[in-house]
Amino acid sequence: MKVKNAFNKKVGYITSNATLLDAAKFIFGHNHKGIPVVNTSKKIIGFITEQDIMSQMFPKAADLMEDYIHERDFEAMESNLKNILIQKVKNVMTKKPITIHIDDPLLKAESIMKLHDISRLPVIDDKGVLIGIISKGDIFRRLISRKVRGFK
Repeated sequence: MKVKNAFNKKVGYITSNATLLDAAKFIFGHNHKGIPVVNTSKKIIGFITEQDIMSQMFPKAADLMEDYIHERDFEAMESNLKNILIQKVKNVMTKKPITIHIDDPLLKAESIMKLHDISRLPVIDDKGVLIGIISKGDIFRRLISRKVRGFK
């Protein structure tokens, strides 16, 4: 069975010039862990997760070396959230997103998700255009549903 037999065609996405606040609103509003990032042709160019956004609150290693005492002020980090959320998605996103082709086998998608400890994959066509998303649940339902209905 192929990805095209199980993927969800309704997929949200965001552009790289959107803000982290825009991404956070989508992620929070749809109860997802992340969102694909596309260019104007809907070609997938990245992926941004809630963890990518949260990691912006913490100091970088260089910051810690320069000012160890102040970089441990967790309340100050939290108060910086407003400045963090105005950053552009392109500065924070994963630039080489993991995707699956529409004609790939379903178990290849499951295998990739297991290997990378993720629960969904953007589905692309031959041109790298985002056409949907597939989750572990989609795969489970597609592979197991017929078998379950057959048991009495």
